[in-house]
Amino acid sequence: MSQRVEESERLHELRGLDLLDTPFEDRFDQYTRLVASVFNVPTALITLVERDRQWFKSLVGFDRRETPIEESFCAYALPLDLLYVPDATADRRFHDNALVLGEPYIRFYAGAVLRGPTGQPLGTLCVIDSRPRELSDVEKWRLMMFARIVESEINLHRQFDHWSLGLQHRAMYDAVTALPGRALFEELIANSWNQIESGGRTMTMVHLHLSNFEILHSLVGRAGCDHVISTIAQRLSHDVYGDDRIGMLGSKRIGVVMTAAADAADDTLERVNTLMRSLAAPIEYNGVRLTVDIKAGISRAPDDAHDVETLIAHARMAAAEAQHSPDGVRRYSSDVQRAVARSHERHYRLAEALRADALDQVYQPIVECGSGRIIGVEALARWTDGEHGQVSPDEFIPIAEADPELRRLLTVCTLNSACRQLAEWREAHEVVPYVAVNIAGEELYCEDFADMVAGLIAQHGVPASHLVLEITEQSVITDVGTAAETMLEMRVQGFRFAIDDFGTGYSSLRYLQQLPLDILKIDRSFTQLITQDTTSHELTSGILQIARTLDLAVIAEGVETEAQYAVLKQLGAGHIQGFLLGRPQPAQAITEQLYGSD
Repeated sequence: MSQRVEESERLHELRGLDLLDTPFEDRFDQYTRLVASVFNVPTALITLVERDRQWFKSLVGFDRRETPIEESFCAYALPLDLLYVPDATADRRFHDNALVLGEPYIRFYAGAVLRGPTGQPLGTLCVIDSRPRELSDVEKWRLMMFARIVESEINLHRQFDHWSLGLQHRAMYDAVTALPGRALFEELIANSWNQIESGGRTMTMVHLHLSNFEILHSLVGRAGCDHVISTIAQRLSHDVYGDDRIGMLGSKRIGVVMTAAADAADDTLERVNTLMRSLAAPIEYNGVRLTVDIKAGISRAPDDAHDVETLIAHARMAAAEAQHSPDGVRRYSSDVQRAVARSHERHYRLAEALRADALDQVYQPIVECGSGRIIGVEALARWTDGEHGQVSPDEFIPIAEADPELRRLLTVCTLNSACRQLAEWREAHEVVPYVAVNIAGEELYCEDFADMVAGLIAQHGVPASHLVLEITEQSVITDVGTAAETMLEMRVQGFRFAIDDFGTGYSSLRYLQQLPLDILKIDRSFTQLITQDTTSHELTSGILQIARTLDLAVIAEGVETEAQYAVLKQLGAGHIQGFLLGRPQPAQAITEQLYGSD
């Protein structure tokens, strides 16, 4: 027997290669055939030395796959690079070996050690003859070089297995969160489905959708979004328990599966609301405080679905409709399915209308409070569908703004119509009103937005000062810095900006100071109650004072009565807008109101 060579580590590496007790492989057999031919010997072996046996991965001229360790020549080679035995009968280590005394009557042996990926000796590439032989130094070198080639094959095999396992892991698990990917997640759910079919348990799927993913991507890029998703996954891992499972349903969608006994009380909403509170906390990334906007859809088996695919689909439907719920949570129902189907149809038809530039545009006057003179108009998109008739802006605007492609199409259509109308008025009249156009705040995060708007006014030959871009307070709050950079770039060109619906979002003087604004529009919720509610009166007065301090023009929206007009005028509001001064109407009606019928 040989001396031991770090036996535990060596055996660990050998067994980890998964070569022992495997079938013959041509990639190894070709080397033993070649070596037997080159050295002109009857026997060539690739051996792997186990603790109690010697096993042959490849062999030529031998009729057994293994021998006991006591008969092994190769075990003696392990501490060496090459074991060379010219005549075994003259070597005291082997003269009484069973393989010397009996078949195959070994006389000559030369074995070059094969090492694993970390250098541990595994076995040998050996040549054997039944007669004594001498090897020259060149022949010894050749045998060792053949051994290096076999080693490379072994290590390449190991590396391939490692890559294969890595690919399998990446295919089954999400690289960002380390959660099961969709395929594995569905398989895990399916494994528990028989309990649902037997009636013993219920299964609830919670579909969590990061609905402001595109905004976050524009702010902090892919790496920042990965950090957000990873953080959400970590929070979920702390908040779920028992047999609950978490898995990915998409790059911005995570599923949570909850199971319970069929007769257990349904506490799903309570548990989901707890999860939502945990997930709602802002996430810090590179010094930026990011808002997390999660919507949750819930479906339950066996009530809502009779298979895994349907359970997931219904939860996703509910998540899509959760944007209309105050708490961002919606349970699946037949009403949800109808609403989603309607939304999908609206999305498709709206896309067709926008690509064909088939939306109409109406204009609502903006009036100078003192003189009653129209100084501007707000452009408002209107959509009359060929099949469904007039569709409310409250329905189609959110559909467009939820899809980056449709949002940009709507922006271009609205701006293009506004510029075309401005050009028409400028050609016919010396004095024309400015046109205010509503812009989704997310557009200010797009690098090409400023160039796109500049291109449109150049195309129609209208000055930038004749356009006011209105952004709702909530939409710019997400990243004031990036919005301000875009707005400053455009202000240099002459564009003006208004913040719309002021007072309805997360108002802050700091935001007003940071954004390069020209106009502040007071939301109709204040003006509607200004003559009836002391609080609304005082708040409106305070907003006007803030605007004066920041040198911002003010437009009070939603003015419908003479009494409201009088109070706003008395408080010093510069401009007003509302049904009292004019409803949204086609451009021709505005033209007549401005310049008369001729």
